[in-house]
Amino acid sequence: MSDTMIQGTDPLGGFAYHLDFSLPFIATAIHAGHHVREELRPLMALDSNQRQFEEDTGTELMIKTLCNAVWALESRSVYDLNRSRELALPLTPERFWGTQVYKTSPTPEMNQKSLKSYESFYKFMETCIARILDRFGICIIYDIHSYNISRQKEKGIVSPPVFNLGTALLDKSKWKQAISLWLEQLGNISLPGIKTDVAENHVFSGKAEFCRRLCNMDDRILVLPTEVSKVYMDEKKGIVYPDVIAAVKNGLQNAILSHVQLL
Repeated sequence: MSDTMIQGTDPLGGFAYHLDFSLPFIATAIHAGHHVREELRPLMALDSNQRQFEEDTGTELMIKTLCNAVWALESRSVYDLNRSRELALPLTPERFWGTQVYKTSPTPEMNQKSLKSYESFYKFMETCIARILDRFGICIIYDIHSYNISRQKEKGIVSPPVFNLGTALLDKSKWKQAISLWLEQLGNISLPGIKTDVAENHVFSGKAEFCRRLCNMDDRILVLPTEVSKVYMDEKKGIVYPDVIAAVKNGLQNAILSHVQLL
């Protein structure tokens, strides 16, 4: 892989990317995907809207014009990149928030195809990160997700924050300044008609596989699992509010570029 720009879609169709390796970061949206392979659709118990409720709709729009970005195309109802390989396929309700994804189980061959896409993503990420580490000696992963406000309120969280950073797996002694600066940058984001509040480990603590796997790869990698509440959309209907998501995009991208420069 050269240092020149690369862009495109993975041959297996699981994710898309745009990287020029000019700065030591990669922004990711690993739950942005909505696509389900044609062979799996007749087997699913969930329709498009039901799948979308569990996906991070619009998160790819928040990052894809940055110089280094990777975003999922396939739905997490096919495989979840934020779970271990053993738990990545949502074949039981326990693996998909108590909801039955399939009315008819996929064949072993179909499951292997899904896991092949899962592994292709991680192999690609590891290769890109290695290139950035060789060039800069550090790599920051801005791991962008979104979450359903209604679900958090059902759990008793009265005012879920607009932004939540999960730091449970991070080396706080090593990355204290970087974490503090990122929380500060998130707090500076301005959204139309919405008060920006930021929390650490409030609704999510960042203990999932993506952060775990990349942090274990090299201690020069900092993963920042960042959740955006779905203030930018109607989470039940799946309708995005253009002005709000544009503000989130502009705010997040400015925050990322400022944060990288500060470090």
